[in-house]
Amino acid sequence: MEKIFRALAEKNRLRILLLLEAGPLNVTEIVTILGLSQSNVSHHLKLLLDAEIVERRGRGNWSFYHASKSNSFVSSVVKSAFEHRELLSGFSEDMRQLASCYSERRNASTKFFNSLEEGDWKSISEGLNYADEYLPFITNKIPDDSTALEIGCGDGSMLPLLLGKASEVIAVDNSIEMLNRARKLLLNSSDERIFLRLGDAEHLPLGDGTVDFVLMHMLLHHAGNPSKAVKEAYRVLSDNGVLVLIDLTEYHDLKYKEIQGDLWSGFSSEQITKYLIEAGFKVTDKQLFGNSKVLGFVALKGNR
Repeated sequence: MEKIFRALAEKNRLRILLLLEAGPLNVTEIVTILGLSQSNVSHHLKLLLDAEIVERRGRGNWSFYHASKSNSFVSSVVKSAFEHRELLSGFSEDMRQLASCYSERRNASTKFFNSLEEGDWKSISEGLNYADEYLPFITNKIPDDSTALEIGCGDGSMLPLLLGKASEVIAVDNSIEMLNRARKLLLNSSDERIFLRLGDAEHLPLGDGTVDFVLMHMLLHHAGNPSKAVKEAYRVLSDNGVLVLIDLTEYHDLKYKEIQGDLWSGFSSEQITKYLIEAGFKVTDKQLFGNSKVLGFVALKGNR
């Protein structure tokens, strides 16, 4: 207990902890947000790690720091500190800088996809060649005659799957280039039940409770704030609505990460479960696909 309070008895370490309670960050992002030197931030993080207040995941330049959830006492202290965060001078400015950091992440993802040529997109898609294994997992969860939403629709390749059961499909993406490719696909199919919208996963252009089914297919590792993206999915779902989330498990191939334009090097099953539960979902099913390289989750809004 003494070690924990000693670690938190310094303003900048408390600032770091409150930032990490909002979501994971790497050292460079923390340096930028707080305006401190990298050596200073690294020193503070080491003390927080030694006190088991924060955790580090990943490796090298892709390491991200998280507020620890493994110790109930630490969690209660962090929760209390976060609930009274307005008492910490400068906190509002830290939050503005954090919002800017998340915005830069989103912009980087959008820029990457807008810059892709047809051949580049084909190469990326072929790098995720496990779809045949999990397509039935998705199809079986789509309610008949429902309003379905795909967040991060890319070139629209998943839209025919949704149309097989849904009566209306809304497709959202933050890349104009990807939406143009999806629009081209729709022109070829002449299906008028699909509506394309430009928007971000963390700020969906839909009202509360407006859809019955949400698909997040290989989206989360491109999201600036994965936790907020999951909460947005919860917001737009109707009561008893269904979310199917498909994403990569954790990996350490930095070259692959760069080629794919990933913001996150996949996720553990525990991390995605945490995002879902914190958003309010009830997880009803989860499976591994592609030799354990892909995670699939089914989650409900409310009890059914």
